[in-house]
Amino acid sequence: MSHGTSVTWLKTVAWLLIVIGALFSWLTSGPLAAVNLAFLDLAVFPVDGAQTFAATETRLLAAITGGITAGLGMAILMITRHVYEQNPVLGRRMILWPVLTWFVVDGVGSVLAGAAFNALLNLVLLAAIILPLLITRTAKAPAHG
Repeated sequence: MSHGTSVTWLKTVAWLLIVIGALFSWLTSGPLAAVNLAFLDLAVFPVDGAQTFAATETRLLAAITGGITAGLGMAILMITRHVYEQNPVLGRRMILWPVLTWFVVDGVGSVLAGAAFNALLNLVLLAAIILPLLITRTAKAPAHG
């Protein structure tokens, strides 16, 4: 994958995270809440329709989680635009470590919460973010002197 393709890919995934985070945060009531409930039903396998946003604390955690997801997306977007485009080595490190931290913490928390399937779903998102960082052909980072 070329560096330009990697940059475009990362920006796209970043915007996707921002949109998903906002929707997860905001769509806990009303007719569009069904979108979030469908995700929760899948993440807390098996699909049985048992998940709800009835409790205030559940909606609050969805708002916090959505905000953090959107924030991670914005961080990836800003690092990609302002660092990774010019210095792929530094930008790669700046994106890779926070994403790996998210993956481990979210995955372990998902398993502890009884939603191990969510950890598997997270593998797709992890791959979408880190594969462009790991398989990109780039020139050496500029020397700093």
